[in-house]
Order: sequence, then structure tokens, then C-alpha cells
Amino acid sequence: MKNTSSLNDSLFKIATCCIILIGISNIKLFAQNPVIEQIVEELASKSDNDDEDYSSVVEDLTYYLSNPLNLNTANVEDLEKLIFLNEFQIENLTNYIATKGSMKTIFELQLIEDFDIGTIQKMLPFVKVIEVQSDDKLRPEKVIKYGNQRLIAETKFLLQDQKGFIPEIDSAGNNSLINRYQGDRMKYLIRYRFSYKNKIFAGITAEKDPGEELSFTNNRYGFDYYSFHFQIKDMGIIKNLAIGDFQVKFGQGLVMWTGFGMGKSSSVLNIRKKGQGLHFYSSTDENNFMRGIGTTLKFGKFDYTIFFSKKKIDANLISADTIDNQEEQISSLQNTGYHRTLAELADRNAIDETIFGSKIGISLKNFKLGANFVAYQFNVDMLKSDKPYKYYDFTGKQNYNTSIDYYYNYKKISLFGETAIGKNGGIATQNGFVCFIVPQLSFSLLHRYYQKEYQAYYSNSFAENTKISNENGLYYGLEFHPVRKLTILAYVDSYQFPWLKYGVDAPSQGNEYFIQANYALSRNVEMYFKWRNESKSTNFSSENASLNLLENEKKESYRFHISYRVSDLINLRSRVEITHYQQTDNNQYGFMIFQDVNFDLTSIPVSFYFRYAVFDATYDARIYAYENDLLYNFSVPAYSGKGSRFYAMFKYGVSESFELRLRFSQFFYSGQETIGTGLDEIQGNLKSEIKLQIVMRL
Repeated sequence: MKNTSSLNDSLFKIATCCIILIGISNIKLFAQNPVIEQIVEELASKSDNDDEDYSSVVEDLTYYLSNPLNLNTANVEDLEKLIFLNEFQIENLTNYIATKGSMKTIFELQLIEDFDIGTIQKMLPFVKVIEVQSDDKLRPEKVIKYGNQRLIAETKFLLQDQKGFIPEIDSAGNNSLINRYQGDRMKYLIRYRFSYKNKIFAGITAEKDPGEELSFTNNRYGFDYYSFHFQIKDMGIIKNLAIGDFQVKFGQGLVMWTGFGMGKSSSVLNIRKKGQGLHFYSSTDENNFMRGIGTTLKFGKFDYTIFFSKKKIDANLISADTIDNQEEQISSLQNTGYHRTLAELADRNAIDETIFGSKIGISLKNFKLGANFVAYQFNVDMLKSDKPYKYYDFTGKQNYNTSIDYYYNYKKISLFGETAIGKNGGIATQNGFVCFIVPQLSFSLLHRYYQKEYQAYYSNSFAENTKISNENGLYYGLEFHPVRKLTILAYVDSYQFPWLKYGVDAPSQGNEYFIQANYALSRNVEMYFKWRNESKSTNFSSENASLNLLENEKKESYRFHISYRVSDLINLRSRVEITHYQQTDNNQYGFMIFQDVNFDLTSIPVSFYFRYAVFDATYDARIYAYENDLLYNFSVPAYSGKGSRFYAMFKYGVSESFELRLRFSQFFYSGQETIGTGLDEIQGNLKSEIKLQIVMRL
């Protein structure tokens, strides 16, 4: 039986693993740089999605932290992984090296147009300047000797009992897990990573979520999820070769984009997706990746990418009566990655998914053009839903999409876009430009038109909708530097939905407005104020109406954030945020304030992170806030209800090769008797979580 009594056994296993790993550790400390945390904070603090996966961003930055990118040999694709650089900075940097020759010192960055002090300070931990080596060929002895290896192990669990872990009493008076989670409360995760320069990457990931079984019986292989990746780059005409699990990013994401993609954020000029083709996959998201093989071949100015993926995915199947026999059909695809209950286990790996695609691209000095094709097939038919808003959703077994994407950059103007069409004739197109008018003023614009008939399962582009269809929109962005220490960022996004949506039973429209002012009071004190207002239609149900009518829904938020470095050891951050949610005769408010205190000791390799927050917000007026977490972990919890939250994280470099992180967090909800719903329900008003992680360099 997996319940509270198993907690001591689990803790014993964790302690044993720690002792073993400490014993075999023998080299340099691996720690996450504060610059990476700042970048993730900037991305996550603008998101209202606590499930967003930033691991690919951190993986790239962390690699450059340990293996700084040589600016003299870096290509555009390498520089684009430094996501804080805009396309004009990248263009100016590559042109500077092409015209002036190899850089002699990192301080030459100050001579390159558009590189301000803030950008250079962000770059410094991730780049270097050294002479180009004449012999840079891959040699097995060099790969073995100079390759970097990392091993990461972690676990987490809740201290309180959730309903799913408490056996129910059946009719015979016995404990039963039939309607409960089949595994214990512990999460286990092991990652192994190998890399050599910027040419070879390999790794293995194994994970078990809380509630899932760790079992070697009934055709189970220990952990619930395994992932393997291998990637090699720049071997003659083979620009890229990916085997195992990998991501595919084409164009602006209208036909294929797996992994994290920038959307609306305070980076108002960073609206163009930088599709880089194939990239290894190392996240624990069990759905958004390819599994198979892919390669990119380079012939002069032409690139040719082709990939093939085949894997089993989770789906809910139902029986459908036909004239000849009884067949199964897919009622819905399951994307949670959880296999805790018997019902979730029944959906596990229920169908086969086969995907193949290709891209032909040409790259000239200031112009890129690509032709993309992606086809996918299930071994079971997708059932047509009887819900009106799903009338145009994909049905059947097979689908394909083709598209043309382009990018043109000349002086201070950048044009980009992609136009796609699906098997059923549905069209999606997106076009935009970014313009640096004067050094103090920049402007961006993006138009998207996604027909309601357009169907592309792995698309991920700029949109208000969760899927790329049924949307017309126009986005304007502005970045203004009126004085030296002040930056004003703003955007306006107007959009329409020609067909029904979930929770909106008629065509509708909406608008979103955003303004943020960043001010650097001094080298040690920075602050910003953010205002965001979104207004769109939603259902308004009435007891006297036979149909749902539409009403206006308004969400507004105000945030003031300040960070100040007291000394080289202590950094403080404070935030106040107020939200307002409004419907007809329905006004709701939210409030949250927190204080962070971070210590980075220099005499010993120890860091402490603390936060205390108080909040009072309804669910519709809930507030999200990024938190420091374990390496490759991202916490953006929702502050909803009334209460307080506290977290503390301890990071200690046990030796030059071994790092330990321990994190405790707790929600306290005033006046509540239960927390959560369903099998996640907790009796009481406390929700406490413990996380433990060890990081080694081998």
C-alpha cells in the first residue's frame, strides 16, 4: 500500500542516493548563474501559464555558461540562442567580424552599434573571444578527454496527505486503491548530460511523477518516462544530425514548432520566432517532442532538413459501432503526462503517432526563404466532437501542412512571415516587421490571419488562442528610451475570433494593452512598473435565457517591482501587484505583496533564497509570480484565495564537483478547510512541498 507510512522508506532511499552520489563526485561545481535566473524571471513574470516549459532556454544558456561561445566562430544560429539579443544586434555583430576580422578582446563589443552596457553585461558570462583554431576537427580522443558530463538527481513530495494517496474502504471493509493513485507521493528524476564544445550532445532522462508506480512488473520498466537524445553538428555536409528525442522548429511555427516559443511579453521587439530546425530534447514534458531521427544537410547556401518520428501517445479511446464491425476511435488526446490512476493508465500509450517532415531553405546575405512540409498519422481515427466550438477540429487519421516562410533584414528594418495551408484547404498566414527608427525609438508590427478551418496539431505561433486557428489579429509594439536610465515598453494587440471558442458561444473579439516602464536608479537599484489591461467576450448565462449570451470580460493588473543589491552578499526584491476582474454585476479583486532576500556568500559556496508573500485574490483575479527553484525547475504558482506563502532554498557546493539544493515551500490559506479538488484534495489549510536536488560534474 502506497500511503503515508511509505514516506520514511522513501526518505531513506533519497538519503542513500545522496551518500552514493557524494562518494563518486570528483570535479567542478555546476551552478546556475544569476543572469539565467533573471532571464527566466523576465520570461515567466509576463506569463499567466504555470505549465510553461523553459528548460530548452535554460539548457542552451547553461551550456554557454560552462562552455562560453567564441564570438569569432559563432554563427547566427548560435547567437540566436542568447535570447536577449535582438536580430539587429546579431546582424551588427556578424557584420563587424566579417569586415574588421576576428575580435581581439571582449571589450570590442562596445564599438558595435546597438550594443548598450546592459546587453554587454548580460552577454559576458556566456561568451568569450579567442583566436580561431586551425585544427577544430572532431577527434575521438578529444571528445573523450574534454567532453563535459553532468549527473542530476532530484525528488519532491508534499508533506500533507492528498486524497489520492489515502485508500478508500470498499464494501467488504478492506482498503482499496482502485479509485486512487497507484504509486507513492514521491517524484523521482534522474538526468545525465554529455556535451563536447558546441558539436556533440547526448543525454538520458528518467522520471516518475507523484502518484505513478516505480515498478518492474506488468510490462513496466521502473520509471514511468524515459527519454534519450544524441545530436552531432557540423560534420562536413551534415550540419545537424539528431537521434532519439528532438525538437523541430520551422519558420514562424505555423506547421511545426515544439518546445518553448516566445509570445507576447515585455520584449516587445522580440516577436519573430527564430526557427532553427532540429534540436535535442531534454525536458520532462512527455508529449511535445519528436522521437526518431532527423538531419540537416548543407549544400552551399542551401539547407535540406528531413525528419521521421514514431512514438506512442496517450489518448482516450471509445468504441464506435459500424456496419461491418466495432472500431475504436479517439475521443481526446491526453497531454498531462500523468499515469497515476487506473483510468490514466488505460489511456497510456494508447495509439501510435507517426510524423515526418522536411524543409528546404536558402540563406543569402540579408534574405532567407524556406519551404516546409509536415505530415502526421494516427493508427486510430479521431472522432468528430458534437460540441459546436469543435466543429472545425481535425478528424480522421491523416493530415499534412505545407508552408513558405521568409526573413529579410536590411539596415534598420526586418521583415518576416509564413503562410501555410492544410490538407483540408485551411489557410494560416502571419507577417510582421521590426524597425529601429532612431536609436531611442523602435517599433514592431505583426498581423496574423488563421482561418477557422486550419488544422495543424504541432503548430505553435504568435496567437491569443491556445491553437493556431480561428483568429485574426494585429499587434503593435513600441520601445522608447526618452532618457538614459528609463525604458518604456508598450504593445497593443487587437484580435477577433470568427467562430465559437470554448466558453464563448458566438464570434467574438478582444483587445489587450500593455505598458512597462523600467528605470535604473543606480547600478544596484532597478525597478519597473507594469500595467496590463485585457478585454474580451465570454458567455453570460441567465436562468431565463435558453441560450448563452455574450458579455464583456475585463482583466486589469498593476505591478510595481524593485530589486536592490545591498552588498555583494545580499540582494533584495520587493513586489506589489493588484488585479481587477470585471463582468456584468461582478467585480473581483486580487492583491499580492512579497519580499525576497537572497544571500550569496563568497567565503564559502553557499547561497540562500527566501520569500514571504501575502495575498488575497479570487480565482478569476489570481496572480502569478516566478520563484527561484532547483536547476531546470520552474515555479510560477498561482496566488488565489486568502493567505500567505513562504519558500526557502539552500544551495551548497559540497565540493568542486558536487552541488546540493534543498527547497521548502508552503501555502497557508486562511479560513479554508480543504485545498484542491478531486484526488488532489488536502484536508486542512496548509500545502507544503519539499524538493531535493544534487548536481555533479563527472
